[in-house]
Amino acid sequence: MIVTIRTVLWYVMSLAGTLLILVAMFTDKWLEGTYSPTTLSGLAQGGLDSFANLAEKTANNIENAVSDGNLENMLTNSVGLFLQCTQPSGKKFFEGECIPDIKEIQKMFNMEPGKGFDGEQYPYAWRGAVVCFGLGLAIMVITDLFALLTICCRRCICCSVFTVCGSLQSLATITFTLGLVAYPAGWGSKAINETYCGGNAGIFQLGTCKIGFAFWLAVAGTVCTMLASSLAIWAYQSTTSDRAETRKSEGEKYICLP
Repeated sequence: MIVTIRTVLWYVMSLAGTLLILVAMFTDKWLEGTYSPTTLSGLAQGGLDSFANLAEKTANNIENAVSDGNLENMLTNSVGLFLQCTQPSGKKFFEGECIPDIKEIQKMFNMEPGKGFDGEQYPYAWRGAVVCFGLGLAIMVITDLFALLTICCRRCICCSVFTVCGSLQSLATITFTLGLVAYPAGWGSKAINETYCGGNAGIFQLGTCKIGFAFWLAVAGTVCTMLASSLAIWAYQSTTSDRAETRKSEGEKYICLP
């Protein structure tokens, strides 16, 4: 078993990237607007589900405004990667935690006429963002599991586990970046523009909306993933250094190096 400061730093950076993207995906604070007559018009086109979602958000806003003493929060209208999600009851793990319904996810990607969301109800760009973040997150979970094995197994058949993980993390960085670009491309959708941004937004144009903290969490997660992919080879080199090889030749089974 060989553990070095470089490998620990790589582990931490990999886990940080995974957790930041995971939290961002299940947070309804990607885009923040305020309720307006245009908002109500957009909700009217969305049907009963949209009004039910509005009622739930309003109740949560009132509760948070009373507890924080900030009445301006009552008018906040925020949305995440998923238009409709449920905030868990009781104590939340993080602010804005919101879990999407499996049926809603299926409806998002159902292309049959009348059975799924069209481009005006849910932007195609946002569907692409969900796919990119979901794929990248799955890759990162796999690399995190393999990273745990590198303590005692650093090579697999023909190549270094560090190299494989670093390559996969580079791929995850690309998918996360595509997701970050795809998300603002959906701001021009009629449903998003009228419901959240007062009819003033467009593709890559916020209008009266604001970028929520979840988007910046996703940016931070992408940066951490990029750094992890860069640190992978550096971490591998530390496990094959002269000091490590010397201590292995001396018969040490547990090696810890600075």
